[in-house]
Amino acid sequence: MRPRIAAARPGVASRPGARLFALALMFLVAAPLAFGDFLWFKARNPVRDVEKIVKVKLTGEETALVEIVMAFYALKYGYAKEEPVAKEALKKMSDQEYEHAVAQAAKICMNDVAKGFYRVGKGGEKLLKAIIQTAEDAAKAAGSYIEKQSEAYDKKK
Repeated sequence: MRPRIAAARPGVASRPGARLFALALMFLVAAPLAFGDFLWFKARNPVRDVEKIVKVKLTGEETALVEIVMAFYALKYGYAKEEPVAKEALKKMSDQEYEHAVAQAAKICMNDVAKGFYRVGKGGEKLLKAIIQTAEDAAKAAGSYIEKQSEAYDKKK
């Protein structure tokens, strides 16, 4: 009697298309685990985001102001150690930090005084940074003042 040889049945393992599909499926499942919280997927472009806010195309001067403001916030939040700030620092910002920085950049790049300081050169850039810091301090002070007055009002009730 002849020994029986198992015939190859057409199955998943014998179809090359199925192998490719299984490999692609494994990649799609494993990729999120390898890349954490998708920092690689965030394509942040502050100039484009500011243009959406102000609804105009930025000039070269306004683009430079946006870059100065974004560098200021990257340094402030601790995502960069020194200037020039790499784009990686922007990717590390939380969504809330990034949105705040872009909103401030939109305000400053459309401000004529800020544009004037930028035109002065290096000394003007220092004044511009001082204005950015002052605006940030004023916003914090206003927030804490509102909180204190709200608490005082609640205590009087």
